[in-house]
Amino acid sequence: MSRFNISHETIINAPIDKVWKELISIDDWDWNRWTKLKAETPKEGAEGKLLASYEGDGQWKEFDFQFGRVSESEHLLTWLGSVGPGGCLFSGHHTMRLEEASGGETRLIHREEFGGILAKLGLGLPYRTLDRNYLLMNESLKQCVEAK
Repeated sequence: MSRFNISHETIINAPIDKVWKELISIDDWDWNRWTKLKAETPKEGAEGKLLASYEGDGQWKEFDFQFGRVSESEHLLTWLGSVGPGGCLFSGHHTMRLEEASGGETRLIHREEFGGILAKLGLGLPYRTLDRNYLLMNESLKQCVEAK
């Protein structure tokens, strides 16, 4: 665990299936200027490239990743990345989960847990920037879904 773990929750004024459709359509994340997932399909074990734009300006850094648990029935999308044997230098476990909220709304729970030596020392990634970006991702997904 790292002191830089990230967690944000956002209420989206749309039914859960509508939000899930946007979230799981990784090839069409036009709403997301900060993270792109390039993979054949979002299914557990599938590998791909994560593109990160820390300033949302189209300047991308590329990282290897693998999908963790992906469940339509649970509205759960996870992916993992690591450096070093067993993630000893660095690991990240990213989760985006949807829950039904009152009045036909959807709660987006967006988290990342970091591990490894670099994360414990606060090195390896711009954690405060990521914290900001994950909240911006939530708000951007919210705007996209609510506008449709």
